[in-house]
Amino acid sequence: MTFFGKNALSTPEKDSSRHDVRPTYLGPKVLIHGELGGDEEVVLDGRLEGRVQVGKSFRVGSTGQVRGEVNARSVSIAGHVVGDVIAAERVEILPTGILEGNIRSPKIVIAEGAQFKGRVDMAGPDGPANEPDGGAG
Repeated sequence: MTFFGKNALSTPEKDSSRHDVRPTYLGPKVLIHGELGGDEEVVLDGRLEGRVQVGKSFRVGSTGQVRGEVNARSVSIAGHVVGDVIAAERVEILPTGILEGNIRSPKIVIAEGAQFKGRVDMAGPDGPANEPDGGAG
C-alpha cells in the first residue's frame, strides 16, 4: 500500500532506526534494586543498587547514584558511584562527580573538582596490568 507516494511498510523501519540513537533515560524518581543490563546507551539520574552491565555508554547524571559494580564500553560520572567501574574504552569523572571504587579502563579523565577514592588500572577490562620486570637480570 502506498501513502503519498511512499510505501507505508517502510515507515516503521525508519522509526526503529531513530530509536537506536536515543539513550535510555532513567529519571530522578527511579529506584532500581538488582541488575541493569542491555546494549543501549543509558543515562541514570535516579538511584541504582546492584550491578550495571551495558554494552554502550553509561552516564550517571548529576542526581544519579549507583551502589554496585558498573561495566560498560564508556562511563561518565556526574553524580555519585560507590563501587568498581570497568570500561572498555574510557572512564570520565566530571567536576560534580564522586567515585568511591576502583577504575579499570585504558583511558581515564578526572576533571578538576571531581572526587575519587580508589585504585586505577589502565590495562583495560580484558587484560592483566603490565607488571614491570624489575630491570634486566
